[in-house]
Amino acid sequence: MLPRGPLLIPLHRVLLPLVAILLLGGCGSPPRVEATAARPISRTEDAAEFRIDLRLSNAGTKDLPLERFQYSLTVEGVGRFEGRWAALRTIPPGGKIEVEIPASIPLPADLAQRVDLDAPVSWRIEGGVRYQASGLLGRILFDAGISRPTHEFAGSGTFTLVRPASSANAARPAIASEGSTFESSD
Repeated sequence: MLPRGPLLIPLHRVLLPLVAILLLGGCGSPPRVEATAARPISRTEDAAEFRIDLRLSNAGTKDLPLERFQYSLTVEGVGRFEGRWAALRTIPPGGKIEVEIPASIPLPADLAQRVDLDAPVSWRIEGGVRYQASGLLGRILFDAGISRPTHEFAGSGTFTLVRPASSANAARPAIASEGSTFESSD
């Protein structure tokens, strides 16, 4: 004999397994991010432009789409930049990619008094990369705005700010990256 009326299933018996599947199904390994270098690339009278080199790797078995970087670059004695940069790249399974992100910092008028122009200047980057978890469920949760994982990273090193040989304003040095040394850390 068939039961009459609707078949009632306790809500908690359905929701708990569904939540567990959603949480576990959207997981994947985050990208590994290494700041390999930072370097000054150009300068105006009032600001300097920098590039930060990042190496990202994917230890997972599926493509790892990246969305954006959010980061801050601090150059000792010069200043700090905070910003975002669209990643719009995908790291293949077991693969590595190189990414270059920009930063610009206003130069203080008293830079020559703040920084020893004959010594290396320290820089530090801190930030995070937002990525999409692997699999169909990861894509759905990302697109719906439910799960947007971010993996944090940091790195540091040095480069040299060089005083111009002959300039109308010798107190405002040119910036050069020749002879720079770099270190990185996670």
